[in-house]
Amino acid sequence: MSNNYTLGRGQLFFGQYAAGTQIPKGEMYFGNTPELSFAAEQETLDHYNSDEGVRQKDDSVILQQDYMGNFITDNISPENLALFFLGEASTLTDAGSTVTDEAHAAVSPGSYYQLGVSDTMPAGARLVSSVVVTDDAGTPVTFDVTDDYTVDLELGRVYIVPGGAITEGTNLQISYTIGASSRMKVISKGKTIEGSLRYIAKNPAGDNIDYFMPYVKLMPNGDFALKGDEWQQLSFNIEVLKKGTLEAVYMDGRAVAS
Repeated sequence: MSNNYTLGRGQLFFGQYAAGTQIPKGEMYFGNTPELSFAAEQETLDHYNSDEGVRQKDDSVILQQDYMGNFITDNISPENLALFFLGEASTLTDAGSTVTDEAHAAVSPGSYYQLGVSDTMPAGARLVSSVVVTDDAGTPVTFDVTDDYTVDLELGRVYIVPGGAITEGTNLQISYTIGASSRMKVISKGKTIEGSLRYIAKNPAGDNIDYFMPYVKLMPNGDFALKGDEWQQLSFNIEVLKKGTLEAVYMDGRAVAS
């Protein structure tokens, strides 16, 4: 038998179960995964012969077999973020609208104020234009953009300029237009992430052996550094479970025509 010295490379896919089922919706490619590993743990019941002298083990039975793993991906996609935050990824479509006299009470110079915040849109509006800022007096004063406030039109944020005409405690009314747009959105949900896991080997050295696990649970693991001097990474733990009459792990070599 020849040695199969292997340098491991490959692609990792996850088939998340459709809600309320154990049927994968289709397999999603995680993207680049710099690290992927698995471990096996057993719990055994040992038997010792104690008839004479030093006790000696004469039997051992496996009571429990567990498989678990972990992987890291540096593909910070909406789908991977949704898995890490146990949530859902979607595309938010905004048809656009006009907002009149949105109230911002008791503002402070040097502070930022997000436009369009509501229970249905807690992160606020994007792509705004035609911003007009006044106070709530009987005869409203219209403030000057640049001297009294500035606007980030892309993010929908108003900054109150210190030393301008907007003083501490002023009640503002802000009117603006929201442009039609779409954007990625991920919302955390605290969901259990279950599905199938498939590893397709692409080894530069050694035989390609593919791995399939019909039932796994994914759990976010460790820190997700939003800021730093390294590429962002998402880390996950894998719990390998048994699905019905299927085995926990299947390993397949590449088929050769006969």
